[in-house]
Amino acid sequence: KLGIAEADRPALMLDTENGSSWVKPMFDEAGIPLMVAKTRAFKDLVPAVREAEKMASVLLIDSVTHFWEELQATYMADRKRMRLEFQDWAVLKGQWRKFSDAFVTSNLHCILCGRLGWEYEQVEDERGKKQIEKSGAKMQAEKSLGYEPNILVWMERNMDLHTKVVARTATVLKDRSRRLDGKQFPNPTFATFLPHIEFMALGGRHEAVDTERTSADAIPGDDAPMSD
Repeated sequence: KLGIAEADRPALMLDTENGSSWVKPMFDEAGIPLMVAKTRAFKDLVPAVREAEKMASVLLIDSVTHFWEELQATYMADRKRMRLEFQDWAVLKGQWRKFSDAFVTSNLHCILCGRLGWEYEQVEDERGKKQIEKSGAKMQAEKSLGYEPNILVWMERNMDLHTKVVARTATVLKDRSRRLDGKQFPNPTFATFLPHIEFMALGGRHEAVDTERTSADAIPGDDAPMSD
């Protein structure tokens, strides 16, 4: 309809939990070829983005949570650890940033599905005792990932205890187009998110952030004099 050549390409899915078997009939019905790679290895993420940029119209990752968990588990096994220590997070976040940078700067449309995680904080009750309580929800992955997408949707499953009817509610936690930001939708469909999609410059020129540019030349050496 829009005359975008890349739109005729197949979709690529990174499947970590055999969900592709259930969604493929929907792609078939829509006449969209679906290519599937089944993996949970973090080392496959960036290559998948680069490969999808060449031959796919969209990359679907379900679930990105498994890649984050695999990276941690592999790191701990390599270090022969039962749990992560404070200094380990800098290494893990540095590795994860290779994917998040590729995701943010890519001209490819990416859909990330992740499992729900909780944020906690320490509070003091009426007796003066400190307790740990839930303070919010987040995607169960590296904690900065939820800030990266252009649109972030929280899906909830609800059941009416009287009628036993199940409904799924989409809450838009973030929308850079501002057309859907903060809104809730029961049982969402493609049409639900069409206002956001129509805002996008589909087929337009993509100008990514230069993640290779650094401030290395602005950092003084160890023998440089202290400035006032």
